[in-house]
Amino acid sequence: MPTSGPRPGGSRPRRLFALVDCSAFYCSCERVFDPSLEGVPVAVLSNNDGCIIARSQEVKDLGIPMGAPFFKHRDELAAAGVRVFSSNYTLYGDMSRRVMAVLETFTPDVEVYSVDEAFLTVSTPDGSPESVCVEMEQRARDIRARVLRWTGIPVRVSWAETKTLAKAASEWAKERLRSGGEPCVCLWGHPGREAWLERMDVGDVWGVGRRWGQSLRDLGGSTAAKLARMPDRLLRQRFNVLLLRTAMELRGVSCLPLEQAPVTRQTLVKSRSFGEPVADPGAISQAVATHAARAAEKLRAEGLVAGRISAFVTTKGFGSGPHRSGGCDEALVEASADTTALVAAARRCLARAYVGTDARGRPYRYRKAGVSPRYTTRWDELAVVRSA
Repeated sequence: MPTSGPRPGGSRPRRLFALVDCSAFYCSCERVFDPSLEGVPVAVLSNNDGCIIARSQEVKDLGIPMGAPFFKHRDELAAAGVRVFSSNYTLYGDMSRRVMAVLETFTPDVEVYSVDEAFLTVSTPDGSPESVCVEMEQRARDIRARVLRWTGIPVRVSWAETKTLAKAASEWAKERLRSGGEPCVCLWGHPGREAWLERMDVGDVWGVGRRWGQSLRDLGGSTAAKLARMPDRLLRQRFNVLLLRTAMELRGVSCLPLEQAPVTRQTLVKSRSFGEPVADPGAISQAVATHAARAAEKLRAEGLVAGRISAFVTTKGFGSGPHRSGGCDEALVEASADTTALVAAARRCLARAYVGTDARGRPYRYRKAGVSPRYTTRWDELAVVRSA
């Protein structure tokens, strides 16, 4: 049976969730270390400068889409005075850790969701829904001000009684920011809550996506509010329990608790496209060694060790020459995050995966190579096993 849809200021939730989302994070990081970029359009490119993966608002206003190939928009960006940067993931990772550390000064209950997003939760203060809304929006402004003052990174802060609603509120905060307002929203108790959910496209709801979004529109669930009102039985039969959970979250029923314990990584991929096609096995081997060394560094930083490692090469199907993708993996003698062990194993895998020419003797010109340590476990857990 269907349950009621979203209710502004419904029964008081025990706790409220916040989503803190860094605005144009990679671009903001570049501006922190070069203040002359403030107010200047900025774009950041992917590995090997292939695609545009971050855009300041000025670049978004030009209509440049996310993920667009850089070469297609190079002249347009130059004509608009856009400063373009290669990605610097070491810098972005460090700035992310600084932002998360600031959030922990407000509450210990912080879940790092991605490099530029975090959920946090606090007890719902006493008072009427309207007064709680006012208080939490002020708290959102306090968080935004402290993060900006201590790190230089602008953020949006949105509160609600569930994670999914906090995500929805973040979209509202983004709209406020575009219109010149403060990107700080508390959805619980807000008089405009119902109106916002009624006009929020279902495809923009966290966990729905494009494919489910179209199917829901066909069934009459074109907005977040309409999805919340859809019958449980229909959602289970036509979709699955995950979408039902999303609908329940939109109704104000918290189904996604805060996850503070880090999830142990099962795979880690380090790869990069070459600037030009490469046929030299020595150059490819060096690239794989570099990727393996970086993967080992990442594992150590996360307190992990790997039990297997794989290496791969691919022509990626470009050009008129012969095409091929190949890979191989092997188990490590002992689970490890040691650079020497991982590099040696990755090179052995590459030696088995690499083929220089096709059956007609035409050389393969590889476009990309990478490594992937797998079946990782935490180092402290491994130490307990070893000592047993």
